[in-house]
Amino acid sequence: MKNGTPSPHSADPPDSYLTLAEAAAAELKIQRSRFLALAVPVASPEEARLRLEETSRRYHDARHVCYGYRLGVGHFLVTRRSDDGEPSGTAGEPILLAIDQLGLTDVLVMVVRYFGGIKLGTGGLARAYGQAATEALSHGTIREVSLGREFVLEFSYAREKTIRRLLEAWKGKQVAQEYGENVTWRVWLPHSAWRGFAGALTEHTAGAVALEETVE
Repeated sequence: MKNGTPSPHSADPPDSYLTLAEAAAAELKIQRSRFLALAVPVASPEEARLRLEETSRRYHDARHVCYGYRLGVGHFLVTRRSDDGEPSGTAGEPILLAIDQLGLTDVLVMVVRYFGGIKLGTGGLARAYGQAATEALSHGTIREVSLGREFVLEFSYAREKTIRRLLEAWKGKQVAQEYGENVTWRVWLPHSAWRGFAGALTEHTAGAVALEETVE
């Protein structure tokens, strides 16, 4: 473990994001076609690929397995979609739109279609895939994941009360602590708060306590 001074110029991601807490599903029947939508939380493109392969094997007799997924936040956002043989833009795009409308990320939605013999047209297909995806997502539980950065603080025992108060004021929390000749805390702060905390720390300790970021 190495410690380093945090860079003030790096672009920070948001303080939190929304995702699914667990898998959810929904089924629609439109003009004899069956649309089975499966919404699952995923953490990487590789996990999304494995989920897709698993679903394709499970529903190998279906006409189409279309999907959309959204991963990451901020500058690290990744989106993918597939119409899997449906007319371009009629499946993957409305699925992805359903995810975007709820502001979710780290989510994959797959919609399996069993063709019922009646063509729906491009508009009908887009509505069907979007509705199926929306239904599945509405059946899931949404959770908020907090985002932030960890730092190390070392200070004298006499400053502990002041630093504890500052940490609470900037919505930070202790992750670990060690008491020896001095007090050493590992702390977590939201992305939007660490610079403000660092400034307050400098002001209240006259620069005696430095905020050092942990680097794996």
